[in-house]
Amino acid sequence: MSKTTQTELYIGLMSGTSVDAIDAALVAINENDLRLEHFISTPLDDSLKQALLACNQQQQIRLHELCRLQSELGQAFANSVQNLLSASNASANQIRAIGSHGQTIFHAPDVQMSLQIGHPAMIAKQTGITTIADFRIDDMALDGQGAPFAPVFHQALFAETDNTAIAVNIGGIANISVLSALNTNTPITGWDCGPGNGLIDEACQKYLQYAYDKNGATARTGQIKESLLENLLADDYFAKTPPKSSGRDYFNWQWLESALGKQTFDSISIADLLATLTELTAITIAHEINKLATDTDTDTDNKVPVWICGGGAFNEYLIERLATHLPNCSVQSSQVAGHNPDSIEAMLFAWLAYKRLHNQPVALSAVTGASRDAVMGGIWHP
Repeated sequence: MSKTTQTELYIGLMSGTSVDAIDAALVAINENDLRLEHFISTPLDDSLKQALLACNQQQQIRLHELCRLQSELGQAFANSVQNLLSASNASANQIRAIGSHGQTIFHAPDVQMSLQIGHPAMIAKQTGITTIADFRIDDMALDGQGAPFAPVFHQALFAETDNTAIAVNIGGIANISVLSALNTNTPITGWDCGPGNGLIDEACQKYLQYAYDKNGATARTGQIKESLLENLLADDYFAKTPPKSSGRDYFNWQWLESALGKQTFDSISIADLLATLTELTAITIAHEINKLATDTDTDTDNKVPVWICGGGAFNEYLIERLATHLPNCSVQSSQVAGHNPDSIEAMLFAWLAYKRLHNQPVALSAVTGASRDAVMGGIWHP
């Protein structure tokens, strides 16, 4: 295993299940530390966003359209790198490598495959920077779920010496990371809980022409419809035991219509719908955390820290609902710990690029169920 104490610069690129923007993080990394140097988010062109969302909804695509999206999204990733370099006053020759997640359009652990597009060759050739990508398949080739990846990085950011900590990433899909005390040497675990912001955002876009429910303001004015919530919670995914993973190809608007019935949307107010969808996200996350049966009391000093990352960290109403369901936990934005909630996933892929170039396995097997840890990602040279 290669290690270096020399600090190197990496760029991490992430387009998540919310399909709203490409996040780009410039990260300084060495063997002992990492530091965010700069972060930007570049909105996706609306026509490209709609085409990507259609992939999740229809789960079928013409090969010509797939090729077009591979190329167009690859160019969009390359442009986001150029934007980051300009904003940070860095140059391409200072960057050791780019780690690109790509955009997931289908995740199928049952057949050991997950498809991320935005071809890394486009990124490498157009930026002149070595690009590492296609990470998930290395885990799936070893019978892993290929997701979530966040727990291994959350461990580096949030783990405590003597106490359990929990990190929750709320993007389009929500996932949980269980970070055991560092002095126990217990493997980290984590899994996808279910819907995060994805259904909430889509409801806002369909009925309010808003990109998202800012601070959960509209949901706060609505009433949670318990009968509808019960229908949603009856889905088999929520009863599955980890390891488990999911995506917007499953928890999408078609899933919602199937669970509630199309006629429901003619009779429910948008405020009540958003309140119910927000409660679905909160209660499914809380259910996974409460299943851990953490041995704590309600004294503030002994509450389990639950750090919220991703766009959900900015939804005040969602955080309040989570806290209501987690009385033995301290639920806070990762910003309180000094980490921008929006930047963490992009930073993760910069870190994964560092691990790949230094030939270091990623300790994911306890999370994904893979037969062993693996060196992850393919390399594309400029």
